[in-house]
Amino acid sequence: MGTTIWVLSKSKMTEGDDLDHSALFYAVEMLDPICEKLGLVKLSSFLDWTDFNINMSEDEEFPDEDTLRDTTSWFSPSEALPMLRALREYVKNSESERKSLFEQGKEHLSEELIEDLEDCIAKVEQISADGDLFHFCVVM
Repeated sequence: MGTTIWVLSKSKMTEGDDLDHSALFYAVEMLDPICEKLGLVKLSSFLDWTDFNINMSEDEEFPDEDTLRDTTSWFSPSEALPMLRALREYVKNSESERKSLFEQGKEHLSEELIEDLEDCIAKVEQISADGDLFHFCVVM
């Protein structure tokens, strides 16, 4: 099983996500410098590793929903949307650079990256319209 990103809203965090954003997860480290170059907040600053860390822990007890909601990091969609839109346009306009974002053997994810960004934008826009907070939950 691989590691991926889910877009979660604070009020509906237990609903999960209908799409794994694995291409986005595997490109985060390479996308952060692009964000910096564009003068934008880093993509990684919106990642929440709580679920991942709990699953990697030897502790067998998973926290209840309220505890989990209170211990995770939440962000305003308006902070992330400009960055997500700029990244989408950046990677859409440069196929060779998009492929270089992935380590050898994962280049096939380059087309999925655009789909992942578009899906994230749509979901974060909806969360914004709902007046809610969000995060990119790292899950495995």
